[in-house]
Amino acid sequence: MEVSLESKILKVIKEKTSKEGGVIQSTLWSMLGIDNREGTKVVLSLVRKGLVKREPITYKGRRTYMLIYSPVKSAKLNIIVKLNPVMYIPCFTCRELLRCGTGGYYNPYKCLLLSHFIEETE
Repeated sequence: MEVSLESKILKVIKEKTSKEGGVIQSTLWSMLGIDNREGTKVVLSLVRKGLVKREPITYKGRRTYMLIYSPVKSAKLNIIVKLNPVMYIPCFTCRELLRCGTGGYYNPYKCLLLSHFIEETE
């Protein structure tokens, strides 16, 4: 079974972060024997996923990045949407629904039923 380049890079970054506090990006390329273009694409993907942080540093007189494993822990989010109030909007029972539109004779801006409904819900 072939291990993806992304998982190889992530594994090395995890190990180096726990031992040395991170890995220098240019060193990582030489460790894995890959070119910087290919490696940078993978690292940027890991950064977007929130698994790795890139901190700019100067190493041997050159600007590079320190790669640090730091997974973002997201809290579980529950969103409850109730559609019951939507069912009472007068537009759904209006005979002119298909002809209603801005700029026309039947216009939501001028509709008395819709205006009363909005005033009651506020």
